[in-house]
Amino acid sequence: MTSISTYFDELNIPGQQRTTKFGFSEDKSFPLALKTKVTWSPTLDECILALRDLSKSGELFTQIRKHGGAVLIRGIPIKTADDYSRVAHAFGFDPHEEVGRPPIRTVLAPNVKTANEGPPELPIWPHNEYGWSTINPAWLTFSALKVPKSGGVTPIISSIGLANRLKTQLPEFYERLLKKGVRYLYRYGRENIVSTTGSSVFAAYGQNVKANDDEATIRKKIEDEDGSLSVTHVVPIIRKHTATGLTIWFGNLTSAYGRSRHHGATLPPYRGDDGSYHPPPEYGDGTIIANEDLEMALDIAEKMQVDVQWQVGDVVLLDNYAVMHSRRPWSGDRTVLAALWDQKGRIGDFPEGTRIIDPRGGEKLKPQTP
Repeated sequence: MTSISTYFDELNIPGQQRTTKFGFSEDKSFPLALKTKVTWSPTLDECILALRDLSKSGELFTQIRKHGGAVLIRGIPIKTADDYSRVAHAFGFDPHEEVGRPPIRTVLAPNVKTANEGPPELPIWPHNEYGWSTINPAWLTFSALKVPKSGGVTPIISSIGLANRLKTQLPEFYERLLKKGVRYLYRYGRENIVSTTGSSVFAAYGQNVKANDDEATIRKKIEDEDGSLSVTHVVPIIRKHTATGLTIWFGNLTSAYGRSRHHGATLPPYRGDDGSYHPPPEYGDGTIIANEDLEMALDIAEKMQVDVQWQVGDVVLLDNYAVMHSRRPWSGDRTVLAALWDQKGRIGDFPEGTRIIDPRGGEKLKPQTP
């Protein structure tokens, strides 16, 4: 069987962490970092064949799992969105269709979009992609086509490590999250706005909605498409990672709180300095989560971050259920593209989580009116 070392050398990058600190039994670097071998000057087609070979054999995914769910691959001659699309498809995943997308994204190549078109001065805090939804991608890939003069790094954080540390440092908070889940509120206006969560209702749910549809038609089309017009989502956040058997934190609690804090909106009525409404998430039953607990969770996550310092052509592959990501502000030109992918059976739930999301599995928690 072809090994990774046939094509790539392992790199050490600043800030790498050890997986034993996250609860893994094996001691590996997080993330795995690879660079095309010094003795190999591959073409794009050769890199694609190599990645396809390593993906089909399972060798790449075995190593990604052992290294905590993330890999940085450096040295691939990616120049365009189409180049990146071809590389990303080599991993062999099924493309993910976004439902309820908050950020604004533009399609540039097959299953490749801009990562987030929010303004560069606004950070994005640690989150799992679509961690607030029951419809989420299993894998994410990113690639950098332009690197800014300063800033713009993409920190990654172990969801396994965060769950492990939270259970140890804040056991009562952990148990409340396990039993109650989290309630997220997303507000979609009729127009896109300039923010990191600026998608309109048309972009989020309106695959079949037209701008001149009246309100009744919009509601009917969205209900037909999504089953509900509600933008309140009650989901578990303490979950199971089936590939490792370890417990994960899977959600957007830290990113939502970080955004609320950034805009000075952590207290009622949650209106920020930008004039927008930034309500922090609540427990699944509608009760308030203490700011002290939210602050601690965000602090733990940020102390675990490993910064991906982008170089042109870099590719990052993340197990969305095992790894969170965020974004730092930047100045200059930055182009980082994203692609979302499906793979069934990679996430599971404890009995408490099943009761939260599946009415047939027990009594579903009912959100209370705030």
